[in-house]
Amino acid sequence: MPNKYILFFTFIILFGCSKNDSVDLSNAINIFQSKKTISFVNKKERENSRLENLSKQKEILNSKSYNLNNSKINFPIKQLHFNKKWEIDTDQSVDDKNPYLPDPLFFASKIYLLNNNGYLFKINSIDGKILWKKQIFKDLENTIIGTPAISAAKYVSGVKQESITLYAHNGSNILLAINGDNGKIIWEKKRDLPFRGGITSFKNFIFASDFDGNFLAIDNRNGDTLWNVFLGSEYNSVYTTARPIIAKNKIIVPATSGTFFIISIDTGEVLFSENISSNYQLPKLFHTGDIVANPLYKNGIVYIVSQAGFTAAFDLETSETLWNVPIGGFETPVVSGKTIFIIGNMGQLAAIDTISGKLRWEKNFPSYLNKNSFFTEEEIAIYKGPTLVDSKILISNQKGIISIIDANNGTEINTVNVDELAIPPIPVDGSLLFLTTKGMLLAYK
Repeated sequence: MPNKYILFFTFIILFGCSKNDSVDLSNAINIFQSKKTISFVNKKERENSRLENLSKQKEILNSKSYNLNNSKINFPIKQLHFNKKWEIDTDQSVDDKNPYLPDPLFFASKIYLLNNNGYLFKINSIDGKILWKKQIFKDLENTIIGTPAISAAKYVSGVKQESITLYAHNGSNILLAINGDNGKIIWEKKRDLPFRGGITSFKNFIFASDFDGNFLAIDNRNGDTLWNVFLGSEYNSVYTTARPIIAKNKIIVPATSGTFFIISIDTGEVLFSENISSNYQLPKLFHTGDIVANPLYKNGIVYIVSQAGFTAAFDLETSETLWNVPIGGFETPVVSGKTIFIIGNMGQLAAIDTISGKLRWEKNFPSYLNKNSFFTEEEIAIYKGPTLVDSKILISNQKGIISIIDANNGTEINTVNVDELAIPPIPVDGSLLFLTTKGMLLAYK
């Protein structure tokens, strides 16, 4: 256990602090220029990503679930800018002790946000009014071992049909169920080991992993463990907020060192596991291979992104590898229609055909910031996104600049300067939410 803590601290130091040694630019190559290249689709398919129709995001009960939609927000194409509806301070920030902020949820025009100080907010999404704010976790001096996480469920026994029940862990070993109407705690469970990553709510289950490699199925009505299975955990695993996903009575579980598992939801039996190898052409920071982006599932295909530089597609029923491309990263991709959009570690944004794994288009953002600057040390560029809204891809960098990209051909339409984001933009019911590293939650339309 102590070795794992040391690795967590090392990871945060690498990402959060400047380095005295210069970055080895010989390794700073574009993956698409590597020996393993991605072939293109035919020319007529390069200007059409074959996206799904627009739809408003009416609810988000599990983090990143909006990454499966082409969300409608009425993009202001004439003015080419967004109008701010409201902003509030969520009393949190990203710093050396708190490297990530939890993703908020959305239901019935209400935003539910858990901050990294243990406070749960219920916010009216129309005007930004804080309906209540309650401290549900105490003594959160830092979240460097794990970020607090939140999930939600409808139709839980004993709860009004139009209400939700919230489930949250504190980044350590406490799990709570909370009434979504009034913020009162329904039950509390304390485990021997801290949780690792996010949590997923599905029907009467809560699914989560712990720090030692156990995967747990928990009854959401009382917090009792229904079953668990030991999947193992590498000693050099890195920080993650990824959560399991559900597809056709199976659970896809992201794990350490590039491994993922498919598990029976009824018994906990491991049905299949696979490993995505590391891309050693990337800087050493990315060689660990952990899966820290959420898996995605759509139309029979499971998509897995390794932070070590690969993305793979698998047939859920046969477990066959459909394709594998040399681009991957820390961010959850977006799938819509016949295209998956991936932002890679070194600034490559790629639109990949979901069936063939071939490239529709690519756009390369700077791999390093402050490159060739005499006064400022260069650093690896970190991007948040992608988010798909109105057939536009949104990508932000640590300077707070959001690039607006035409999802059909990769052309940059415009840029918007908001502030450095802690998480990708979130579409909710025709608006966009931005959560900054300073803890400001902003709503735009």
